[in-house]
Amino acid sequence: MLEAQLKYIVEALLYMDENNIRTFSVKQSAHDKYNEWMQLKLKKTVWYLGGCHSWYQDAKGNVTTIWPDFTWIYYLLMKNFDYKNYIRQ
Repeated sequence: MLEAQLKYIVEALLYMDENNIRTFSVKQSAHDKYNEWMQLKLKKTVWYLGGCHSWYQDAKGNVTTIWPDFTWIYYLLMKNFDYKNYIRQ
C-alpha cells in the first residue's frame, strides 16, 4: 500500500509541475463519497461489530485509519492520479 501511495503522490507532483499548480485540495464531494464508501465497508468489520473501542475510532465512533478491503483494490484506486477530484488553488 505504501508503494501505491508513493506512486500516486509522485503522479500528483508531476501533474502540479506540468500545470504550474502550487497547491490543491480534495473536492468536498470526492471526500464525502469516499468516506461514505469507507464507512459502509467498515461497518461490516470487527471494529464496529465487535464492540471495540480503540484509537482507530474518532469521538463519534467512526473508524478512519484502517483500510477495509483487499490491498489490490487499494492499488487500483491509487493507480492513476485523478486530478478531477481536486481543486486548484
